[in-house]
Amino acid sequence: MESTCLHGPGGLVAALPSLLGYRPRESLVIVSLRAHGEVGVLLRVDRADCLHPDIAVPLARSLADYLLKDGALGAFLVSYTDDDVRLSCPALDNLRPAIAEVVDEVEGWAVVGERYFSPGCARESCCPTKGRLLPNGASPPGLTVKVAAMPHRHALASPDSRFDIDEAARRRAARAGNRWWGHRDEDPVAWRQRSFALWGAALKGARSDRLPNGVEAGKLIEALQDRRVRDAVLVSLMPGSARVALGVLDGTADEEVSGVLRTLLSPEEGFAPDGVAVSAVLDLLGWLTAHARVSRRAPTLTLCAVLAWWEGDGDSCRSLLAKAHRAEPGYRLAGLLECTVLAGIDPGWKRTGR
Repeated sequence: MESTCLHGPGGLVAALPSLLGYRPRESLVIVSLRAHGEVGVLLRVDRADCLHPDIAVPLARSLADYLLKDGALGAFLVSYTDDDVRLSCPALDNLRPAIAEVVDEVEGWAVVGERYFSPGCARESCCPTKGRLLPNGASPPGLTVKVAAMPHRHALASPDSRFDIDEAARRRAARAGNRWWGHRDEDPVAWRQRSFALWGAALKGARSDRLPNGVEAGKLIEALQDRRVRDAVLVSLMPGSARVALGVLDGTADEEVSGVLRTLLSPEEGFAPDGVAVSAVLDLLGWLTAHARVSRRAPTLTLCAVLAWWEGDGDSCRSLLAKAHRAEPGYRLAGLLECTVLAGIDPGWKRTGR
């Protein structure tokens, strides 16, 4: 495996957009540093989430867990923002304690425009008042870091973190979604069936690394606002539940849903989720979340929270539920799952160790 030598924090910061495949905006990027300075997992989260303690605390624990699993010896936290964070960056400060518990060295840096600096650093030799220009070609002297070729990965607590969707794309998706929702009252059952078929096609594409275009994403975002479509999607994640999921759409299988959900709760019938299958669902839900306006994100975030809980990742589940409540206060499915988490009820497979 070929590697590239980057000198100093500036070299690593300058390389992040190419490693991620885009330039982050209002984001925090967490870089895992392994032995010999090798870069491991890259994680991007929304900076706004790091400013809310109810989201930031479980999010930080989830990120720390990823770093621990990645074998990180150190971590590099980079805040991309237009805010004035020269003296301090609250987003960095909220994540740092949990991450510092699992790695020996944690460095925090900020990128504002074309300059970078360490918030709170008053040494002119290290961080001039206006910051240092990001290196372009030449590398400043300092630490040598080995960058290994790696796939992009993302924390379960932020399934949309790998997707950089701008406001123009969200507006296009919203317009398509509004048009799709406008057809709902013509024939609700047929509309739900078509919406569920759209979900099935999109998930099939996600399994082959093909995500829906903006128009399709907009339709799915609005479709999931419908409780029956959302519940059919949830039920369909359980193996062998295709017939029941279709019945959820027209209300003919409501009594059978409890039997399917025993797959999640029952120690006798429960089993751990298929990691490959869950990954494709999370990719699709993350893509939809990234395309959705904040006020329309509760269904996708809550479905992600269900998957996090099913996988036994309580911290990610709580972080996702906090985001869902922020998107739509009082969202009922999020509230029900939150009661399950607060009651300390684990998924059935976890209680039996299967």
